[in-house]
Amino acid sequence: MIIIPIILGTFLRVYKIFSNYYFTGELGKELLYVWQIISSGKFPLVGMGTSHEWLSYGPMYYWILAPLVKIFGWTPYILFWVSLAASMGGILITYFVFKNIVNKKFALILSTFVSLSPIWIWAARLSKLHTFFFILTPVIVYCLYKIWNGKGKFTFWLGISYGALFSFHFSQIPTLLVIILMLWIKRKSLNLKNYLMLLVGILIPNITILIHDAANGFSMIKNLVLWVPYRFAGFVGIYPKNNLSQESGGSTLSAFNEFFGRNLFWDNRLWILGSIIFTILFVTIFVQNRKKYSKDFFTFYIITSTVVQCFALLIHTTPPLHYFFPIFLNFGLMFSYYTCELWFKKSTKILTVAIFILMFTVSIFEIGKEHVNDTDYIPLNVLEGVTTTIVNDAADRPFSLDRIGPFDYFPENYSQNYRFLILSKGGKIDQSAGLKYTVIEMGSVYIEKHE
Repeated sequence: MIIIPIILGTFLRVYKIFSNYYFTGELGKELLYVWQIISSGKFPLVGMGTSHEWLSYGPMYYWILAPLVKIFGWTPYILFWVSLAASMGGILITYFVFKNIVNKKFALILSTFVSLSPIWIWAARLSKLHTFFFILTPVIVYCLYKIWNGKGKFTFWLGISYGALFSFHFSQIPTLLVIILMLWIKRKSLNLKNYLMLLVGILIPNITILIHDAANGFSMIKNLVLWVPYRFAGFVGIYPKNNLSQESGGSTLSAFNEFFGRNLFWDNRLWILGSIIFTILFVTIFVQNRKKYSKDFFTFYIITSTVVQCFALLIHTTPPLHYFFPIFLNFGLMFSYYTCELWFKKSTKILTVAIFILMFTVSIFEIGKEHVNDTDYIPLNVLEGVTTTIVNDAADRPFSLDRIGPFDYFPENYSQNYRFLILSKGGKIDQSAGLKYTVIEMGSVYIEKHE
């Protein structure tokens, strides 16, 4: 039966992708980094830098991406196909993990929810490296479950899977508290070897990061250690929050509302309803099962992971949506839990099927206009046309490139999507050149030429 959510999920992630692909400056930056790796012929010890100048991702994503680019060529869609594979692989792994942890019915309901959920579809179509959380998060949950039930040897695999996440983002850092608390609860069934194997497991996927950072005086580790109290200082008002990082707008509450709401609804006017449903489900689970907290793994994981991640993001303030990746599963887990609890009722079966049909139908309608409210969305065919015009007009002459538009306060004016397409067409970008093109995004896209 898992084939059904796989088919539905694949269809919704691919549907209209070629007419509605969100190829942003951030995705262009990813491909330019791969271009640099391939051109230099050097094995990368770390990945691309994050929005924090002192912090870089691990290299695993680029170890995967570079060979694929060499095989399939320099198409922007390579990022989507990798994201799709990670997304659908995550659904499959989620099914088998929770089939073992709970039962087949629970796993099928959860997998179907994930395949149809707007937030999961949105993340896969966005095509960022973060989608590998979809594969690794259920693996981490499975390892935690096995350790909870006395299988101490899984501490090594827990370390491997948790450590690998540093190649795809750093939002899983609060999850370390979940791991530590579980190890404390189950300390009588563990020994020193188990703790050492956990540490070794975390270090193995990050060994190249450590080698690179050691050559730079461990500056990244030092800054990362200082960053946590720095964010907390901003949270309590010691530092002004707007000096802590470049935020793109919004508020902490709106970020939480979007995460909870997008699990069920595309329309932002309905997100508050999704937040209310999430809150009701969580509070109900907490009240009904709090006495089983240290005895039942499912109760422990739902309560601890939700509280820890949400509290950490409250301290962070105005978190981007992908900072919620470590608990992307939690809404679906609670939905599946209560659906299975009430499955003996005919009304529950009818309502569940109706909800899934409605989610699928609404997604079909919404995907075509998915980016209508995104200020930096320019269709890929428009980007292709603009960059072809620039390359043809330059006629093999080097030129500098500038961009004026949304998010142009980011490095290179958030123009990396244009830069990648220009380079892939044989254009010669030289910021010191006398010939200059400025791309202006003001609803439509305009090109200014200066010589």
